[in-house]
Amino acid sequence: MTVDVKDALQIILALAAVITLIFRLAQIEASIQNRITEVDNRMKLALSEYKGQKEMIDYQLHGLQEKIDHKFKRLHDGQKDLQDFLAKTTNFVKREGL
Repeated sequence: MTVDVKDALQIILALAAVITLIFRLAQIEASIQNRITEVDNRMKLALSEYKGQKEMIDYQLHGLQEKIDHKFKRLHDGQKDLQDFLAKTTNFVKREGL
């Protein structure tokens, strides 16, 4: 009879150990899931910040390109006006290809 009690006690302790292991594994899995969720949220935040910065830089580049185009057009128009003035007042010859 003592062997039966000893065997029963071992089975109960083994079951308790298995249940404890399962519980601990569930805790570890939940911890890992929480960390994954946290990293995923940080990645989404970083991606949205990157997109916002990229959009802002694109707007700035577009604005700078517009300024450059405007300055170039004004310079070109001024050059044409100067050529016309010189052609009228002196014997200056305009060069159309340049």
